[in-house]
Amino acid sequence: MKPDFKINPQLLPALAAFECVARHGSFTRAAAEAGVSASALSQSVRTLEQRLGVRLLTRTTRRVSPTDEGLRLCEGVRVGLDEFTAALESLAQSQGRATGTLRINMPRPAYRVLIAPHLAGFAVRHPDVQLELALDDGLADIVAERFDAGMRMSETIEADMVAVRMGGPNRMITVAAPDYLAQRPPPVSVDDLGRHECVRYRYASSGRTMRWIFQRDGRPLEVEVDGRFIVNDADAEIDLARRGLGMVQTLESLVAADLADGRLRPVLADCAMPMSAIHLYFPSRAQMPERLRVFIDYFQQANEETAVRPGDARSLFMR
Repeated sequence: MKPDFKINPQLLPALAAFECVARHGSFTRAAAEAGVSASALSQSVRTLEQRLGVRLLTRTTRRVSPTDEGLRLCEGVRVGLDEFTAALESLAQSQGRATGTLRINMPRPAYRVLIAPHLAGFAVRHPDVQLELALDDGLADIVAERFDAGMRMSETIEADMVAVRMGGPNRMITVAAPDYLAQRPPPVSVDDLGRHECVRYRYASSGRTMRWIFQRDGRPLEVEVDGRFIVNDADAEIDLARRGLGMVQTLESLVAADLADGRLRPVLADCAMPMSAIHLYFPSRAQMPERLRVFIDYFQQANEETAVRPGDARSLFMR
């Protein structure tokens, strides 16, 4: 078949399918996003390759990756898809509506504290906005993975991104269950941690375990702790503390309810480390999609209304 490089509207679905597969590096994951079977997606891409007369993807039993020609085509297709999306968004905005799918990458703690409590209200306010929330405690490349935005602590956000604050200041605190503290004397200083069972957190991105951080004489202090339990999920970490299996260091906002009802108690409270607020960030664009604008406005206001005030946070440590 002679290669067909003419602008043909019939190729648009196949080009979109190819971009999706190239982005995911998997027919299975791309099929899940597109809502079709992997075999149908594979056939669509093969037909496209035949029409263009060039191999776009290298397929192995474990991985699918773009060829050099596929990479070049993929970059152009992404630009085109973005322009189509922007045109449709502009039409919707002219009618005063926020529509379309909003894809946001965020760590699980940000979802649990800042997003989940307010999702029902957002769904009622903006019924035409579909949310795809990828919970990921690593550091995703939101541009390469085609997310509209991400959420992270401000110090982990690239300088070329636009960032807006979504929650208030936080603190990294150390907590333990009353049952645990009844068996071992609470640490009086950071130096006492060597005599305690400390639940450790392993980063998904780097594979290293988190050092505990404190503030001493106004300066940050990192401490290597030890213990029998290592997890890579904040909820599992806190659950182990509730069960009396060790002390945990975590964000104050994640355990505010546990502290308020006495399931957990603070230790080394005078060394708690102030942390920056969670920010939502996105690439700089001339025109922000309306669906992203309404998401920011809604969740900023919702979290401002429900924020734990500094005085309330301090009172938790007075118990």
